Amino acid sequence: MTRWSKDKNFISPSVDELANTINEQSSEERNMLNTFSKAMNNFASERSLESCLEALNASMQIANIRGKLVECYEHYARLLEREVVRLSRKNENPAKT
Repeated sequence: MTRWSKDKNFISPSVDELANTINEQSSEERNMLNTFSKAMNNFASERSLESCLEALNASMQIANIRGKLVECYEHYARLLEREVVRLSRKNENPAKT
């Protein structure tokens, strides 16, 4: 994962870096959804403790990835909000020439 998510004091990552992180996490989520689907099919046919734990583990990993995605999107929204406020202020107070 990128530097911004590891270090909460790192205030302003580039939008490109944040977009890359979102894309990576989304890709990882898709892979885990496939794994979860297979694990659930396996559990439905076997009904064993091991297959149950595999499905549970996959679902927990998906939840973890989704939590990271939520953090990324929240941070992205804050960046956009700051930019909108900055542009609004700039338009309200145009430089006098």
